[in-house]
Amino acid sequence: MDSKEKIEAIANTLLPSFIPKDKEAKEFLFHFTLPPNSSYKVFFKKDVKANWQFAGFEEAENKTF
Repeated sequence: MDSKEKIEAIANTLLPSFIPKDKEAKEFLFHFTLPPNSSYKVFFKKDVKANWQFAGFEEAENKTF
């Protein structure tokens, strides 16, 4: 598993591509994969100033088709 700091930094870099269009959304998640085969589900929540903040992550299952 990659370090929390690395996962958070990557998630924050990807964040602008995943921000919900619904202005009323308070939280959301998205998945990303780091080569060669580490996948993560990351969670974001809005703070009191309506800024998206990293709220955590979990390792996601890798599926090979």
